[in-house]
Amino acid sequence: MNPQFQLLARPADGSLERILRTVRSRGFEVRDMHVRLDDDGHRYHVRLKVAGSRDPAMLARQLEKLCDVEHLAALHTAGAADEPANAPRMAAG
Repeated sequence: MNPQFQLLARPADGSLERILRTVRSRGFEVRDMHVRLDDDGHRYHVRLKVAGSRDPAMLARQLEKLCDVEHLAALHTAGAADEPANAPRMAAG
């Protein structure tokens, strides 16, 4: 199973490190990660593909709790878990 997530995060010191640490500490490993800072420099747009045997919904809940994460959406892919009920779809940016 390779769940994918899109996140919007504030570019605070250590914000990307906190995202990565959460992924690893919850039993997942990063398979692919793309990060870009928006043109005004106010937020990171992160696309994250992970692998692991644990429930991806649990990872989504933990990522949503991070203080720098403003928005999280689970992407529907083959074998990926359903999108968390409280995560609205993120517009393409």
